[in-house]
Amino acid sequence: MVRKLIRYSVLMFLAALIVGCETEQSPVQSENNPISDTIVPKKPKKQVKSELETRFEKAGLIDVQSLNANIFVELKYASDDNFMHTNVYGTLSKAFLQPEIAEKLNQAQLKLTNIDSSLHLLIYDAARPRSVQQTMWDLLDTVPVYLRVKFVSNPKHGSIHNFGCAVDLTICNDERVPLDMGAGFDDARQIAYPSMESIFLESGELTKEQVANRKLLRRVMLAGQMWNIQTEWWHFNGLTRSAAKEKYQIIE
Repeated sequence: MVRKLIRYSVLMFLAALIVGCETEQSPVQSENNPISDTIVPKKPKKQVKSELETRFEKAGLIDVQSLNANIFVELKYASDDNFMHTNVYGTLSKAFLQPEIAEKLNQAQLKLTNIDSSLHLLIYDAARPRSVQQTMWDLLDTVPVYLRVKFVSNPKHGSIHNFGCAVDLTICNDERVPLDMGAGFDDARQIAYPSMESIFLESGELTKEQVANRKLLRRVMLAGQMWNIQTEWWHFNGLTRSAAKEKYQIIE
């Protein structure tokens, strides 16, 4: 009789132990089990477009990176890392241009990749609505107009940026480190002027490497049929102002 009781107790203990183990290990019954988390697929987060992105798309502009992912983007006016120390673009993170201008930029990047596959065009600014241009203009209202135009074109006349036909950019490596151009983006000093490079090279304020980097940028942009202006090493136009006005509506 005692043996039967002992045998029964042992069997009951083993049964309870087995049930308990199955309960602890079951991915269905365990709410916090990491295995069950991997079984149920997570829904991807919905990408919310910024207001400016929607406005650009309605105007017929395209995301430059849709043509060439080797072109990098770091919009300076979507941060406080600019001469105004103010974000005027909100959450915009893509660079938009008129399709024909975006294709020119694509050709420039193809040229650069052919020269050195580790180098990339890095866009600081592309299409810019005139309303943003006005905001930038107003932020500098304490600066005399003759100095203000060195930083921002008068919104009354419009900028080629406002038509989606101009771009501000540099060259960087795979780690997004820009090449040394001897002067920063939006530097209003004459050392940033392409027209003054020979003078600053002779004085030693610009090095041969810095000038060579600027010439490389101009070389690849010219391959895309875009040309720079003589007071900003970073600014390139894909159309003249008159041609842009004739072909496109200004982006308000």
